[in-house]
Amino acid sequence: MEDIINAIQHPYFPQDTPIPHYVASKLDMSQSLLTLGSAVAGLVVLSGILIGRARNALSCKDKLILVWMLVCAGIHIVLEGYFSFNHGTLAGKSTVLADLWREYAHSDSRYLTSDPFTVIMEGITAVFDGSFALVAVYGILADSPIRHPAQLITSLAQLYGDVLYMATNYMEGFKYTNPHPMYFYGYFVLMNLPWIVIPTYLIVDSCKSIYRGMLIAQRATSTKKAE
Repeated sequence: MEDIINAIQHPYFPQDTPIPHYVASKLDMSQSLLTLGSAVAGLVVLSGILIGRARNALSCKDKLILVWMLVCAGIHIVLEGYFSFNHGTLAGKSTVLADLWREYAHSDSRYLTSDPFTVIMEGITAVFDGSFALVAVYGILADSPIRHPAQLITSLAQLYGDVLYMATNYMEGFKYTNPHPMYFYGYFVLMNLPWIVIPTYLIVDSCKSIYRGMLIAQRATSTKKAE
């Protein structure tokens, strides 16, 4: 009976989905977006501080990539890591991070039902994507050869995970998403699109850089053998 009551009272789709322990968020939509935006802005400021301490002067492109990777690391490790550890009780928690997830869950209610795919995908993202994003940040700042392998691994994992995440909802007729344009296009589409477009660009960028590096090494080896 309790599950039936919860299923009726919560605002998520499908509306008959049982969400035990659900409590309403303290933050409304505008407050949630402002909180998330402020956290991202803080990471951008931190990126600027780190850029100022880089070993070598960074190009505009590398600065932007560093900002992206540091923002990704923060989101993956903190926000998605919080979900991974608390997915079973997330719907009933009274914390800022839980409020943020309850707000985003309007676009995908699987975040409040311990959906196996979502839990596994987010766990992998938090541990591996977040860690390799930090390695990529270090690689850019230190002008280290590790930069492009880390950038490539991070971007491949992000692209693969996001495509699977969006495709599974699509294959089930977007039944987990509130059809209101704000939630469907604003949250589900626009909030996920950067993790398709930007990683695709970075994958190409890293592949080109790794190819050029291997070509130079190959030619150097050939020249040495010829001598």
